[in-house]
Amino acid sequence: MVNREYLQQLSKWAGLVGILNIIFGAFSAICGLFAFIVGAIPGIIMIVLGVKLRNAKKYADEMLSMEENESKINMVLMSLNSYFMIQGVLLIITLVFSVLGILGGFLAGLTLFSQIPF
Repeated sequence: MVNREYLQQLSKWAGLVGILNIIFGAFSAICGLFAFIVGAIPGIIMIVLGVKLRNAKKYADEMLSMEENESKINMVLMSLNSYFMIQGVLLIITLVFSVLGILGGFLAGLTLFSQIPF
């Protein structure tokens, strides 16, 4: 049995975050196009994530309006699963690039420091 209160909260927040992701993704994609074509990729990914959340909201609203249906529960979970999977992969990529950036900065600092005559 699905708790309807939790499902209503999920629908509300998934809808809000989905809309914000789509708006900020479009803004990011447009700004990224002016820098480089590749700069639009993060914005496009945000738009895809926003659409996944809007789909979860749509299926949650359908579940609220009618009897519990196992296929609707599966659709909500599928949309949320793909959203969190993409977010997880993006966070791992960000972590890897952050560590590489810190190591690169540290090595560049050591190289510059070794060039200073004493």
